Amino acid sequence: MRESIHAVESVAVQLAPSKDTLGDALAVLSAQQHIHGGLKKAFGALYGYTSDEEGVRHALVFQDGPAVDESDALFMLGACASFVSYLVAKGRAGGLMVTGTDG
Repeated sequence: MRESIHAVESVAVQLAPSKDTLGDALAVLSAQQHIHGGLKKAFGALYGYTSDEEGVRHALVFQDGPAVDESDALFMLGACASFVSYLVAKGRAGGLMVTGTDG
């Protein structure tokens, strides 16, 4: 789950290179009207789910952390894959992402 949300953060900060966290990058993208404010809030909540003190990204560190099972991991993988695809599409449409060519 940790890697899934980090993939999202990686794309977001590529689209807002002056920022280095998902929340800050989403704030920039929302302010520039590349993403809707409601989606920014929802994406921030999803990130918050993984990053609070005893959140799923910390489950292996804290013995009393939440139990993460396969269904949780599959949900986050799917949600984050969709989130990455959405950000890439918005980045391309907004001229924020340079597409490479092999040739």
